[in-house]
Amino acid sequence: MTPTSEQARGVVSTPGRLVPFLFSFAVYGFAGITVPLMLLFAGGWWLPKTVDKGPHVSTIPAIVIDLALLSLFALQHSGMARPAFKAFITRWVPEALERTMYIVGVCVVMWVIMAAWQPIPQVLWSADGALGVALDTGFWIGFVLVYAATLLLNHFHLLGISQAYRQYVIQVPDATMDRLQVNGVYKLVRHPLMTGLLVAFWFASEFTVGHLVWALGLTGYILLGTYLEERDLIARFGASYRAYAARVPAFFPSLRALLGR
Repeated sequence: MTPTSEQARGVVSTPGRLVPFLFSFAVYGFAGITVPLMLLFAGGWWLPKTVDKGPHVSTIPAIVIDLALLSLFALQHSGMARPAFKAFITRWVPEALERTMYIVGVCVVMWVIMAAWQPIPQVLWSADGALGVALDTGFWIGFVLVYAATLLLNHFHLLGISQAYRQYVIQVPDATMDRLQVNGVYKLVRHPLMTGLLVAFWFASEFTVGHLVWALGLTGYILLGTYLEERDLIARFGASYRAYAARVPAFFPSLRALLGR
């Protein structure tokens, strides 16, 4: 919704409205840089340091450090998403900025992981020719699917800017996401964002031990995080979500569904 001229003047002239909105907008930009860099880091593409290459210690200390980093990510990502933590944090920040603070946590932890990650460069497989192209193409399919899933799930709400815009710019109640999303790619899988991440993490023409630690660790987190999220969705949508889950797979579409489409 486009703000009226009166609303625009009001937010510009009121620091109590302008500053929180600009903060949410800055965090949105921070996430816009962090997410693609994280995916390129995970895929081993172009960056001077990735899961596969860069300065590192010996193998055993590297595994310990990397597992500790992945545990930090899991704690932040799932802990801040729990309703109890949301209730706690909104004692200190406005509810409209709760999602923004979550995104800050995600981005900071991802930068810590990318800076401190210890590559383990021993190569497990290296594919050339058609197979190598297919594996690298799979990574980019996962990359695109991550963004497509966020757009289908309301990209701006997911990243917190929609809530701040409604609260501080146009001053209307937040459009709470009370509708179960079952359209588009959600007809094929329940968690297309996680599908994109899994594909991006596992598809690579060259796969190192460090890449394996990354993929295994985050796959474990995705399984745990999805279990917790589905528990919340069942509590929220009840029988509707149970029926949806009974007919649609979690991560990868069935062959029958693909052929049917």
